[in-house]
Amino acid sequence: VLFAPPGLLLRLPEWAAPLGAAFGGGGGGIDARGLGNVRAAIDYGKRYGVCAVGAGLSGAVFAERYANVLNETVLVLDRRPHFGGNCYDYDDAITGVRMNKYGAHLFHTESELAWRYVNMHAAAPAWVRWDHKVKGFIDGQLVPIPANIETVNRLFGLHIKDEAEMRTWLEENQVPCPGPGGRCEDAEQMAKSRVGEALFEAIFRHYTRKQWAKEPRELDALVTARIPVRGSFDERYFSDRYQALPSEGYTAWFAALLDHPNIDVALGVDYFEHRAHLDAACGKVIYTGPIDRYFAGAGLEELEYRGIDFVVERHLGAGTVQPNSVVNYPGAEPGYTRVVEYKHFLDQDTRGSVTVKEFSKVMGPGDDPYYPTGRLDLLRLVAENAVL
Repeated sequence: VLFAPPGLLLRLPEWAAPLGAAFGGGGGGIDARGLGNVRAAIDYGKRYGVCAVGAGLSGAVFAERYANVLNETVLVLDRRPHFGGNCYDYDDAITGVRMNKYGAHLFHTESELAWRYVNMHAAAPAWVRWDHKVKGFIDGQLVPIPANIETVNRLFGLHIKDEAEMRTWLEENQVPCPGPGGRCEDAEQMAKSRVGEALFEAIFRHYTRKQWAKEPRELDALVTARIPVRGSFDERYFSDRYQALPSEGYTAWFAALLDHPNIDVALGVDYFEHRAHLDAACGKVIYTGPIDRYFAGAGLEELEYRGIDFVVERHLGAGTVQPNSVVNYPGAEPGYTRVVEYKHFLDQDTRGSVTVKEFSKVMGPGDDPYYPTGRLDLLRLVAENAVL
């Protein structure tokens, strides 16, 4: 068995189920997107060179490479009724807006190899340049996130003009970590060492509480170790060389990858309900799901996760509701962490709009995992067993 990065899974709120096809997924059936190699069951009479557990990015790319490069027969299975993993998108039946089911996903990379790969499939939709921007609603105003010169100037009434002045301001405000050798002991110390006390209080303290239901000082320093701060007026969320969205949506791109005579796709199928058969019927198993579930039978403790409730609101009319695709709410109120308006992505011309509020939540029985928490001791324990 090979392990690939786990898919991030979640379940829609119970109230969303009656929406059926309006919310995507066909109202209970599988979403095959017209592919003839997609079924809602495993053919027990077939054997495969490779089986990929999970039909997200990792599983689909492995399947395509094994089929096209090595001419292997491949089975891709997913317990969800669709392929595409958390990138799965669909056209909302009421407004016509193309939207993600599991939160906004933006492709960005520095890798020329990765960029060439996503563009090499002739039947796949073309990728369109999209520089993602996020605004934060703080103290009654919208400011760029990650923080840049404009963010600091507007929040604190300053007049920083260039990168040199921004660098000086950061150096004057950053709080060195107090641990031995300047080591940060927790997420709060790490954040303050990067952005200083004022930005930490304005942007990160309450947002961290909402996201993780813990104080920043209760989280591992790694949680905030990669907080970005721009020393310029660049308001893009990412600075990678390649940033784009698929012109016809992610699901159409996945369909092009999986449309191959050597590939079978089984949706709505749980690997663990067929594990004995698949381990025997597959020459190689590539597992891309939650790694702690794979080792649950060995008695390992489950990892801690946070979930998300998506609250969908539809708005009829030609315009948009908010000035940006994503608006974060770092303050203690409201209770949601961000609002995504999908109509902004690729400037869609639709008869209405959709906004989705995201509420971080405690995982309940039967919920799917989304964000792993900062319990690094558990992560290391599971990782060690994966290596063994």
